[in-house]
Amino acid sequence: MSNKSSPPTRSARTSPAVSRRRSRQSSADPAVRAPAAERVPTTMKERVRHYLPFIGVPNLVLVLGIIAVCLAAILLTGGRLAALSASIAQMWFVMHGVPVTFQGVTLGAVPLLPAIGVSALIAWRVRVATRERVSILDLYVICGLVVLIPFTLSAIAWFMVSDATAVFPVAPPAIHKALFIPVFVHVVGLACGMSGRLWKALLARIGAPEALFDATRAVVHLSLRLVGAAAVVYLVLLAAGYSRLGDLLDQFPVLGAGGGIALFLLCVLYLPNAALSTLAVLLGAPFDIAQGGVSLFGASLVPLPPFPLFAAIPGEVPVWAPVLLAVPAAVMIHFVLSRRLGWVEILIAAAFAAVLAAFAGLMSGGDVGAYGWIGPDPWFFALASALWVVVVAGAAWLVAQVLQSRKQSQQELEEQAEHQDRTESMPAATSEAQAPEIIEGELEDEPEEEPEGEPEEKQESAEDQEIEEEENEEQETVGESEDEAEDEAEDEDEREPEAEGDGAEDVDKPAGSTAISVLRAEQLD
Repeated sequence: MSNKSSPPTRSARTSPAVSRRRSRQSSADPAVRAPAAERVPTTMKERVRHYLPFIGVPNLVLVLGIIAVCLAAILLTGGRLAALSASIAQMWFVMHGVPVTFQGVTLGAVPLLPAIGVSALIAWRVRVATRERVSILDLYVICGLVVLIPFTLSAIAWFMVSDATAVFPVAPPAIHKALFIPVFVHVVGLACGMSGRLWKALLARIGAPEALFDATRAVVHLSLRLVGAAAVVYLVLLAAGYSRLGDLLDQFPVLGAGGGIALFLLCVLYLPNAALSTLAVLLGAPFDIAQGGVSLFGASLVPLPPFPLFAAIPGEVPVWAPVLLAVPAAVMIHFVLSRRLGWVEILIAAAFAAVLAAFAGLMSGGDVGAYGWIGPDPWFFALASALWVVVVAGAAWLVAQVLQSRKQSQQELEEQAEHQDRTESMPAATSEAQAPEIIEGELEDEPEEEPEGEPEEKQESAEDQEIEEEENEEQETVGESEDEAEDEAEDEDEREPEAEGDGAEDVDKPAGSTAISVLRAEQLD
């Protein structure tokens, strides 16, 4: 078939358009397949743009949630929309544990559960942001965002409350509390969100000892256990004071279903405050209520506020109340025995426990209207926490040191006893080892492997015997030759007169003359 009549065949080469599309796809595939961890920001602007969603989005969600709650509350209660801005600002402060004032009444003892929720939200986002490898500059950016965003929002909220004071019966909180308590809450979330590996790397970079991280982590875990034990004790006391709970609820004559649900939710929000206050009492610190107070060793009570959680406080402290000191003691002893802490770590743990207890006391308590301060004494709480850690952990450390020294001394005694046994058994072992060599000829029935040195010794002794035999033979031959010479001389002297006739006989009897000379020599000998 000719080329003109044959059908056109498809070229083996791809068209230019298809090749360009394939080249674009091949060049775009690596960028799509590249993981996010490889696209690391290099400049400060890129870092801010990269980490802003991790820190900014939680704050945005929090603000939007506060706006929705305040707007729903105003619409449901038939309030004025002009109070929306002041309500949003006050709710922002309540969510972060900042004291608020309404109609001249200051609420300093703010519920801690919302602040704990905010810290947990920030910690979650920080953990996600630092999951991959981060640099020190990335940490600077994250810390800056964690501090600046709540500081800015708190400043805006403070100005909103200040502006509303001319219209509504509200008052802005103290400026230092309004600005720094929300920042503190977010920084706590940052610290909890950073992993232990990241903390160790950061402390190693600044030259801090590794014991600082170990002691801090131990105190945090111990604090969580103590708070859990205190919460259990509080719930037991609340159940035991059921009759007092009814008396407190009777002070709300018109409560209704909605009011009951709201009061229940408010009690749930205050449960962390109650657990921390119970922990302070279990450690020996007093719980102050206005001019009175209660502890394990006595009570001086005033009329309690009409709040159901106060039903756990008895009218009189029983005599067996100091026995409850065993609760934190048992928790601490169990924790300390499970972890070995050095004396440096114990001191660091005591200092950190004091700081943590002071902040917990300040956050869980506060001024409540005409009652004054309600909550644990923060400074007494801090001192009691430090003393408990030092006493319990120090006692455990001393016991561990004593047990370790006893164990070492016992090991040394055992080693000395073994050494003495070895030295005593050495003579018997040597005598048993030498016995077969002494009676070697009698042990032919029990063949034993001869050491490598014995054949050489036997060979040398055989050579020495041969040499001695050769020397003896030479001496004998020399003696015989001398004797023969003497005999020949004597024979010549005797045979001089008979030289002519006896010559043949002398020639025929050489052996006899030699034998005689030998006998004579033996006789002479």
